[in-house]
Amino acid sequence: MLIHSRSMMAAAILAGCLLALPTSAEDACLADAKRLCSTVPPGGGRIYYCLRGSWNQLSDGCQQLLDWSRQRANEVALDCQADAFSWCQGVPAGKGRLFACLAGHRDQLSSECRKAMAGVEWFNSACGADRERLCSGVPVIDGGAIACLVTARERLSPACQAVFWP
Repeated sequence: MLIHSRSMMAAAILAGCLLALPTSAEDACLADAKRLCSTVPPGGGRIYYCLRGSWNQLSDGCQQLLDWSRQRANEVALDCQADAFSWCQGVPAGKGRLFACLAGHRDQLSSECRKAMAGVEWFNSACGADRERLCSGVPVIDGGAIACLVTARERLSPACQAVFWP
């Protein structure tokens, strides 16, 4: 069972910061968005969906960013998969339910999952408002929110920028 909770995905962003962001990939996606999605109104995840829908026309750098963000989003699910199975079986994903269940068992969690949980809390305090403001319609389970935030670099709060570019 993979964890696909909004809060758990946020921890993947922290984990992703430990690995290098593809060099100038955010610029590549911005250029691709201007080239391929200029008529698409921003908001609600529409630019993200336009880029995903234009996969074969994207630059290598933008494809690399979207793949990188998906990989980061899946890492936290793997870090807490066994713990979710042990302590939260039957808890439906979404709306923070798995995160709340895991938080209720914090003392019993593996060190990897505790680290991911700490990342969720840190990310939410640093980027939660930016994610809601800039990426509210972007799916969180496949790394879309990560890609959205990275490509909105200039509009992010200083605290959220520090998550990605310390």
